Amino acid sequence: MATSPLSKREIQVLLALVKAHVALGVPVGSQTLNQREDLGVSSATIRNALASLEEKGYVSQPHVSAGRVPSEKGYRFYVQRCMATADAGSDEAEITLRQQLEAAQQEGDYEEILHQLARTIGDLSDQLGLVLAPRFNQGIFHKLELWHLGQRRLLLVVTIRGGLTKSLMIEVDCAVSQRDLEALSRLFNERLHGLTMAEIQNAVEARMVEFGPVPRLVVEAVVGQIEGLAITRGADLHISGTRNLCLKPEFDDPSHVAGLVDLVEKKDILAQLMSERHGVVITIGSEHRPRAMGRCSMVTASYEVTGAKGVMGVIGVIGPTRMPYRSLVSLVNCAASRAANLIC
Repeated sequence: MATSPLSKREIQVLLALVKAHVALGVPVGSQTLNQREDLGVSSATIRNALASLEEKGYVSQPHVSAGRVPSEKGYRFYVQRCMATADAGSDEAEITLRQQLEAAQQEGDYEEILHQLARTIGDLSDQLGLVLAPRFNQGIFHKLELWHLGQRRLLLVVTIRGGLTKSLMIEVDCAVSQRDLEALSRLFNERLHGLTMAEIQNAVEARMVEFGPVPRLVVEAVVGQIEGLAITRGADLHISGTRNLCLKPEFDDPSHVAGLVDLVEKKDILAQLMSERHGVVITIGSEHRPRAMGRCSMVTASYEVTGAKGVMGVIGVIGPTRMPYRSLVSLVNCAASRAANLIC
């Protein structure tokens, strides 16, 4: 059965309730709502609107004597209503966030920058900060270099068009000279130049049938690393702020946060989940596939690396469904715009 549309009064009360509950963290009654939000109507009118909203599934009442809290449906309505008219970065608070974010960045390779970015987002949002490194699968291969590090260890440096590089350590079970590695590098560069990493994943073995004097074990190890660049892994995800989650009142019961902490520690599932999000995306509660995120919301924004068309990363936050959505959308948007230029 379809839910009847909300009246103007119900919309006004619902938006005010979300705002008050996010600020207070407790169920909000009609009198408190009237005092905080100055709705210009009596507490009795607010009470009637809350009762109607509860019947329609937009709010719930934890206890008979308690006030109301927004439901997932209520939060989703709030997000759709408010985010459509959000003017990110327009007010003084959001400008301050941008300045803090920029001031917190440090020079270094892009992995260090992304780690610092995750920490900054976690600190500024007071949530769990997430930064997924750019995915190479749509990047265009430019070149690779192989360097001998001694004791059967190699350094593989892959560069895609636009200048983004990835450095990988390789362990091999046989000896190989730097001269042979240089020859192998030239062979890879001749046969793979101009292909996307996704194309390379499907073609690299066929293109490297003949590889000269270099031991096959070395070639296979390098091929495996190149193929892996097109796959999103947990190691590509930078996370900071787990303590922020654990301190939220919504997670004061260890059973409510245990599964989420497990996701954070393993990272692979979260990394894959983030890789599927494009543009600004907000998911709430049961909209998440992992059941451990059933009490959470996730706000993300994707970014494309400047000069490397198709090379995308994602920035976001995870927190309880009671979160300041408007300011967090502004924050992840700001961070995404910074990341696009910082790591090129």
